[in-house]
Amino acid sequence: MATSERDLAGEPLAIDLDPTLRHGIERVAEAHGISLLDSDVETLRLALAAADQAPSDPAWNQLSAPAFARDWGSDADAVYDDLA
Repeated sequence: MATSERDLAGEPLAIDLDPTLRHGIERVAEAHGISLLDSDVETLRLALAAADQAPSDPAWNQLSAPAFARDWGSDADAVYDDLA
């Protein structure tokens, strides 16, 4: 599904990620039994759907990559990793 849509879109999307963040994303994808590509596509789809419902204030639509990367690998929020 996602691969054929990507192939039809032309140029593939390339994103440079912090190695720690990439490793975390790979672990989540593996835990859910899906490919890294499918995980990335689904995450982007969910973000777009959330953006469509978000308040129009640009401050609400800003993501803090350093904070996200810090929290992603944090043991403090590991309890949430198994909820999905």
